[in-house]
This record gives sequence, structure tokens and C-alpha cells, in this order.
Amino acid sequence: MKKKIRHHRPAVLKRDSSPIKPSPNRETLTYAEAQRIVELEVDGRVHRLSIYDKMDVISDDDPTAQEIMECNSNKENNEKPQQVLVRSVRLKNNQQKKNAALMASHGVTSTHSSTTGLLEAKVRTVEYNLPVVPRRPSAYYKYTERTAEELDEEVEYDMDEEDYAWLELFNEKRKNDGISQVSHNLFEFLMDRFEKESYAATQGQSDLQSLVDEDAVCCICMDGDGADSNVILFCDSCNIAVHQECYGVPYIPEGQWLCRHCLQRPLRPSACVFCPNRGGAMKKTDDDRWGHVACALWVPEVGFSDTVFIEPIDGVRNIPPARWKLTCYLCKEKGAGACIQCDKINCYTAFHVSCAQRAGLYMKMEPVKEVALSGSATFSVKKTAYCCSHTPEGCDRRPLTIYDEPHPKNGACHKRADKRGKYRGKGWQKKKSKRGEPVPEPEPETPTNTGPSITASR
Repeated sequence: MKKKIRHHRPAVLKRDSSPIKPSPNRETLTYAEAQRIVELEVDGRVHRLSIYDKMDVISDDDPTAQEIMECNSNKENNEKPQQVLVRSVRLKNNQQKKNAALMASHGVTSTHSSTTGLLEAKVRTVEYNLPVVPRRPSAYYKYTERTAEELDEEVEYDMDEEDYAWLELFNEKRKNDGISQVSHNLFEFLMDRFEKESYAATQGQSDLQSLVDEDAVCCICMDGDGADSNVILFCDSCNIAVHQECYGVPYIPEGQWLCRHCLQRPLRPSACVFCPNRGGAMKKTDDDRWGHVACALWVPEVGFSDTVFIEPIDGVRNIPPARWKLTCYLCKEKGAGACIQCDKINCYTAFHVSCAQRAGLYMKMEPVKEVALSGSATFSVKKTAYCCSHTPEGCDRRPLTIYDEPHPKNGACHKRADKRGKYRGKGWQKKKSKRGEPVPEPEPETPTNTGPSITASR
């Protein structure tokens, strides 16, 4: 059996009682009393003074103060040893010497300091004469309108980045031809003279057209309305009108604005991969070709890589061969570009997008809200285009005149644009030349294209 082992607990050390003991004669003040009463212990007695009581200030010269000091000094002399008294006497003498030196520095004698308490203030008036200051003008900056002769002599034209790039290419060509180069100052001088001479020449003409056409419409969406966040921009070179969102211009540029084609190929007109017409708002494709933005919007298989900047155009390889083989009933071109077809049921009339814009056909894009089974809403764009025969009555047909003639030998598009989309027969020109009077317009004909529609997915 195991024996129980006793565990010895260490003895608890007793703490000594606190040496600080409360005074039996002193009463503890409350918090409110301690805020307004001050306790002083003098000669073993506790004195309580209220901060609100008025107390008289006694100076050293007062007889009462001298009596108190004498009493205290006698008491201290009796209690302190001889060495302490000698030291106090030395300190007192040193203090008197310091006070005397301080009084002497202020020009007051020691006798006067013993009789008077405070120093008297002395004031001296100093005369100060202000210098003569010229009269200040009412305005420090003054604008002076320069005369016409002064403005004519000054060069106001400043070169920008495009000017520097163009002048560099131009100077390289002149250098190869052995001609002297054009300096920056000479270029600015010549451009300044051109602008001023052009302005002076147009001052006397009153029949000039406005630089900005108020009735212009966007050549992509065929709409003339604009908003603060989607204004219509005009190219400073080819003067086409496009919406910011239609052409992919998120921010309005400062100063000159050029479309993408005028910026990259200003002197060489490019052919559209989707139609035979030239001009209009164009962007590059992903295979380094050019195409109209409107054509890319209406051809179902084509899209854009970046929907913000609307470039480049992609999906050209997805266009089926049957679409490339369609014949446009407006320009009579077969195999030139990709045509779309009329949205009327059982109507397979094919036409190019740009040809339809030139003829003023009905082409409308509108957003459609679709609700999925999960309840989420998605938006899509419904595109509707009709030929001349199925164009709804009463619609506003506004032909575009921004496209150049594709082929001089074929004037169908040009005549139709002049007659606002009306199609005439082949013998109309001959009849007009013989009779010399207008003939009634026949109904617009459609090409003998009875194949199936390939635009169902649009």
C-alpha cells in the first residue's frame, strides 16, 4: 500500500502594514470640494483656502510683511545651526548684489530702488519720413488690340505632330530629288500666309456654304439626331459625318479630327471588301483590308474585335460563298462584295449595303429586349432592310451622296440616287431622248434571283 505523502505548503508571507496612515485630525475632501478648495500645511496646521475668496497682496515694503519675515527669521535662526545661518546670509547678500546690478543697468540707483517699487516707462517719439512713392496704376496688365498690319506680319501658325511627320516625309523626297529642304519656320510662314489669304478671299463672298451641315446624318446609322455623349463628328479631310458610338470615338478630340482612312491613306482611296462603292466611313479588317463600317454592321457573319473603338473588322472568312455570288439589283455587279437580301418573306432581292444607302432604301436598326428563363434580360439589335418594292409607305427615304461612282459605265446607282430610289427600265434613256418629255415610272423590278434566302440569321 502506498503511504500518503504530506505536501508541505509554503508559509504565506505577511505584508507589513502601510507606513502611510491617514491623519486623524484631517478630514478628507470630497471631489467637489477638492475642485474649489486648496489645502496648505504651515507649521503643522492645515489651512484651507477657497479659490473664490479674495486675498490681499502684501509687498515686501509693507510693515506687516516685515514683521512676518522677522518672526520667521528669528524662529529659523533659533532652530538652524550656525552653518546654515551663515549660508543663508551669503545667499541673501548675493541676491541683493544681483538686484542692485539689475537696477543700475536700467539707470536706477540703489537708493531709488529701495524707495520705489515698479519702474517707470519711458517713451520716445521717433520721426519717420516716408519716401516718395510713385502713384500706382489702376491695372497692372493692359490688353492692347493689335492692328491688322501687325497681325499680318506675325506668324500665328503652330506646327503639330502631323505637320512634323508630313514635313519629314516631304523633305526626304526633296532630298532624293536634290532639292533644298523646307525648314520648320518656312513651313509655318507658308501655312500662315495660305490661311490668311484664304480668309481674306472668302470675306467678300456671301453665298458660301456652312462648314457644318446642320441637316447632315450619320453615314453609318442614317440618323441625324445627336446627344451630348454621342455627337456627330465631321472629318476635316473627307467631311464625312459619323456618330461617336457608330465610328468608335469615345472621347471628342481637341482640334483636328480625321477618320481612320484619311489618317492612314489620305491620298489613295481604298476599295471596300463588301461592296464596289468608294468613300464613306471605313475601318481596316483583320486581314489588312478596308471595309465600310455600315457594311460590316449589316452583313450577318461579320463583327468587330473591339466594340468600343469599332475596329478591326473580323469574321470576313465566315461569309459563305453563296453571299459572294449574289448580284446586286441596284448596281448590277455580280461577285463584287457581299450582298444582303430583302427581309420580306419569299423575297430574295439582293443588294449591297452602300448601294441601298445611296438609293435611300428602308434600313432600320432597333434594340430588342429578350428575357431568358432565368429572368435575366439581354438586349440584341434587330436589323430590317427592304428592297424598293417592299419599302413601307410613308417612310422617310434619304439617299446618301457620300459614295463615289463605282464604275462610270454603270449609272444605275447614280440615277436612282437622284430619283430617290425609283428604278427605271433599260429603255428609259432612249425614250427620253426621242420624246423629250417625262414618262411615267414603272414599278421597280427585282432581279431574277429565286434562290433561297441566306440572311435569316441577320
